[in-house]
Amino acid sequence: MRWMGRADVYLQPDAEDPVLSAATVLRLARAHCTRAEAVTAVDESGGEARVYLVDDSVVVKTQRPHRVRPKTSLAKEARLLEHLAGALAGRIPTVFGHDRVETPEGSVEYVVMSRVPGQAAGHVSVTGPARTRLLHTLGRLLRHLHSQPADQLADSGLFPTDDDAGALRHRLEPALADLVEEINSRPGCWQLVPSPEVVAVRAIEALPSRFDAPVALHSNPGPTHAFVDADGAFTGVIDFGDSYLSHPALDLRTWPAVSDRLALHEGYLDGEAPQGDFEAVWTVAMIYADMKAIAGRAEPAALAGEDLTRRLAQL
Repeated sequence: MRWMGRADVYLQPDAEDPVLSAATVLRLARAHCTRAEAVTAVDESGGEARVYLVDDSVVVKTQRPHRVRPKTSLAKEARLLEHLAGALAGRIPTVFGHDRVETPEGSVEYVVMSRVPGQAAGHVSVTGPARTRLLHTLGRLLRHLHSQPADQLADSGLFPTDDDAGALRHRLEPALADLVEEINSRPGCWQLVPSPEVVAVRAIEALPSRFDAPVALHSNPGPTHAFVDADGAFTGVIDFGDSYLSHPALDLRTWPAVSDRLALHEGYLDGEAPQGDFEAVWTVAMIYADMKAIAGRAEPAALAGEDLTRRLAQL
């Protein structure tokens, strides 16, 4: 077992990670699709899954054995995509099938699904009004996702669930602790007067004492998973394998730039006043995102520091 920090762990880091042959991939695809002619690309991004593109339109997604971790599940991803198929049709992959089978390369868990057109927003330059429209559209889609009933998902046993304020606190405490360690390991990146430890404690203490029923979250609808076309227009969102049930504001924290997070928040509310404890949890989520930006690349760090100062004043 290998820990990647308090908030994450790989269960079998020494397991073999074979790339499937084209014949195996096509066998998996043909079990669920009427036509599968050729493997046209393999995504070697190094994540928890490997993606094989078939005929440029069908995705065969496999779990990489050495990247198995509790929070990521292809069964969970398939279940959520099927649950959202009607409400989010055309903006998420369509699932054709999910299974685990024996292959010449060993036991393989996989999902066969449609390909969302375009490419990840983080891989192209989308600026100005086009970027604002992209984030507003994504925000509205997340609001629609969060409005879908989640009782059946909770009953499935596949989805980690924060069903009260204590569980929400338990989710955020280790994530913030990891950030504090990361910031402290990079001398000079932290320029605020209160220490990272103090900021993390204040954020946790600012969480509400209760919140309404948890909703289904994507978990990371950021620039690596939000797709756009050649003009920068939003086409859809992928990769639901880390999904869980919790407070909706947590889905608005994964864009590194402050301006992007603000635009996403604006699109999410879409002119409506925030309800209940939404803004309180969103402020804590923004603090988390600002600390993550400060611990990362220098480009968004300065603006994140300014935003973090404003957020702390709101607690």
